[in-house]
Amino acid sequence: MAGRKKKKMSQDSSRRNPMKAEEMRKLIHSFRGIFKRKPGDKPFAEEWAEYKREEKELEERRYQRLSSAGKKSAV
Repeated sequence: MAGRKKKKMSQDSSRRNPMKAEEMRKLIHSFRGIFKRKPGDKPFAEEWAEYKREEKELEERRYQRLSSAGKKSAV
């Protein structure tokens, strides 16, 4: 092992996508506007509850349609 030379690695080659701190700050800042709620929008909890209620109604309608179709074919 004494005869082997160590391969020198640069600091940036150890990471897949080297990004400087300033570039990272700009990237994060650009995403903030996407996820920010607009004034007057519903709170997330209300929006999520409404979404879940709609999904449940859809599932119930599908189930009723499928169960009523099964009863017709059995008769």
